[in-house]
Amino acid sequence: MKRLLILIVVLTFPFVCLAQTPKTSTQTKSKAKSKTTSKQPIKKEDTKIKTAVKPSDVCIKAEEKLKQAHLQIEDNQYWVAEELLKEALAICPSKELKYKYELAWTYYLMKEYQKAIKILDPLTKQSDCPADVYQLLGNSYDEAGNESMAIVTYDKGFDKHPKAGCLFLERGNIAYKRSNFIGALFYYEKGIEQDPSFASNYYRASQIFLSSSEEVWGIMYGEIFMNLERGSVRSQEISKKLYDTYHSEITFNVNQISVNFNDPTIVYSDSKTRPNLFPENYENAMLKACYGKNNITLSSLIDIRKKFIQIFLRESPTFKNVLFDYHKQLIDLGFFEPYNYWLFGYGNTNEAGIWISQNKALFDRFMVWFNENPFPISKDNVFSRYKME
Repeated sequence: MKRLLILIVVLTFPFVCLAQTPKTSTQTKSKAKSKTTSKQPIKKEDTKIKTAVKPSDVCIKAEEKLKQAHLQIEDNQYWVAEELLKEALAICPSKELKYKYELAWTYYLMKEYQKAIKILDPLTKQSDCPADVYQLLGNSYDEAGNESMAIVTYDKGFDKHPKAGCLFLERGNIAYKRSNFIGALFYYEKGIEQDPSFASNYYRASQIFLSSSEEVWGIMYGEIFMNLERGSVRSQEISKKLYDTYHSEITFNVNQISVNFNDPTIVYSDSKTRPNLFPENYENAMLKACYGKNNITLSSLIDIRKKFIQIFLRESPTFKNVLFDYHKQLIDLGFFEPYNYWLFGYGNTNEAGIWISQNKALFDRFMVWFNENPFPISKDNVFSRYKME
């Protein structure tokens, strides 16, 4: 078994702007990142309701108080935010679910988990209760030390929202916390299949695989994650981990090139009964793409990946997938090079910064197109390890 990859603090990257798609929701999230080691507890994430509600005239003042509350939360002034949200609820009781959820979220941030539970539990009785309420309620139980009730709550949420990515995430996190990584992957990957635009399941799955001996799946999930969650601290982290993985798993000796992205001895332990040829085809195409190179830099890696796509699509047409089709589209548009400098920029900040400063016009054209064209993932073309068998 190869060594675990170790998370490295991301260096400041002044040239590549990963924050190209800012969040438009009025909610304020506190997204947590964690190392994928059994000693590191899972942090809660993506626990904010994402549906924006256009305020009516009578609730405009309540919306203003909500905005003020978010600003106070950003400054860690939770007590002030609490009062503002109570006032908003009194002004606009017709939006009870919305403002009570926000108040419970504030209590969660204050570590007042019992207060959050007291608010959220009655909301689950409403017919229109969204999955996010079950998620935050379950998280509150878990943080309060009642893991059993957390699981019960998530599972109740599945009864109403059987395809909710956030609930698969939290069930996976429970398994991960118990060091049951195969169990965690079951939920993360099921969440990917059921809710393919929900980014966090890709993030968690990629973290496990990039820290294992089966990095090929971490590379695939990690790159899709970056396309779905652009501009976050987590995307910077994955950017560096992806580059470091290529750098460590493609080695050049005097008369030999070695590619090793798949050693199915830990995670894919049932490979004898569920044979999967995608990793083997991936490595074979990658090895051929490396011919003529003698080291890994951003420039050489981009050349390798461009050759790889051409070889893989030609030699392995049965493993058609959305990510490689996307690469082909970028190549045809002339944007594959700037895309890869965006993708791996935090892995080699100096080289990326120099290239971008020297190719600013091209990079700017790519970013305009990139922002106007979201990654084309859907239930019909979702990438999953089990779809590549």
